[in-house]
Amino acid sequence: MRAKWSELDMIALFSGRTGAVDTEGLIKGIGDDCAIFTGLGQRHWLVTTDILIERVHFDRSWHPPSLLGRKSIAVNLSDIAAMGGTPHYALVSIALPEQIERDWVAQWSAGAADMLEEFGCTLIGGDTVKGKDLTFNIVILGSAAEGETILRSTAGAEENIYVSGGLGFAAAGLEICRNPEQFKSFTKNELEPLINKHLDPMPRVHLGEILAASGMVSAMQDISDGIATDLAHICTQSSVGAVVEEGLLPGASALQGVCRTLNCEVVELQVSGGEDYELLFTIKQGKDEDLLALLRAQGGGQVYRVGRTVGGDGVRLLSGGRSVDIAYQGFQHTGERG
Repeated sequence: MRAKWSELDMIALFSGRTGAVDTEGLIKGIGDDCAIFTGLGQRHWLVTTDILIERVHFDRSWHPPSLLGRKSIAVNLSDIAAMGGTPHYALVSIALPEQIERDWVAQWSAGAADMLEEFGCTLIGGDTVKGKDLTFNIVILGSAAEGETILRSTAGAEENIYVSGGLGFAAAGLEICRNPEQFKSFTKNELEPLINKHLDPMPRVHLGEILAASGMVSAMQDISDGIATDLAHICTQSSVGAVVEEGLLPGASALQGVCRTLNCEVVELQVSGGEDYELLFTIKQGKDEDLLALLRAQGGGQVYRVGRTVGGDGVRLLSGGRSVDIAYQGFQHTGERG
């Protein structure tokens, strides 16, 4: 059955799935012209938004609706994590073509609600309209303790650069989803970690909170466009340069077979592939061991040193005895490479 959605339909659907989260400070949530919430004392508000458009950011032919719902929320939660913040509220606006089936939308909303609940985030409003292209616009409001928000613009020279997980996995997963016949000879164990990274990324909110509270991280952002571009943002805004070492980039072994099939270099996916949604951060001089010990004690997970900041500008990759300029050569969300 084709969807003929009204705004009341969507309010009823989302209210029924997200009403269990009890958020301190929320006076009135979804259902009125505006949501009402109180201030957060000595904390600073954080606000982020992303738009996902069919055929630009996702493909319904192979992206299950529940996982797309989760990802729609996750990419915004990742922005909150990148500032060291805690998510609180969400606004969800959707443009729906008439041919979208009701069951598809219901599964999408269930996935979105699961991700919101997992991170204690309350849906407080949004909008629904008819549209030519299926489009989701998500707004997340979060907060960070006063003085603990981590920016891109505060890295210093001669600081070590870290990432929170394997790089290039989501880009590899995207290619597998686009061309599954190419990978029929691979095992499930070889492909699933890569496919899942693209279809169902997990925002690093807990890690971001630990890093912010530590006071030992100088600059941070999430990896949405590939380290070549995202590290260049930190360098440009902090007026430093960076050197990344190919041999330190995590996850290379998991990409080797896929890259042979794709006829590309592993390091190409690692530095240029987008949508890993790992955290990329610099540690203040002399604080590496203290921070790594803190992460072990507080369950922050493993992080990986990939290079260092230097005086000057730009981002260079040390690979095979060569130094190559890679600044801003990552994924662009128009579907093109920089």
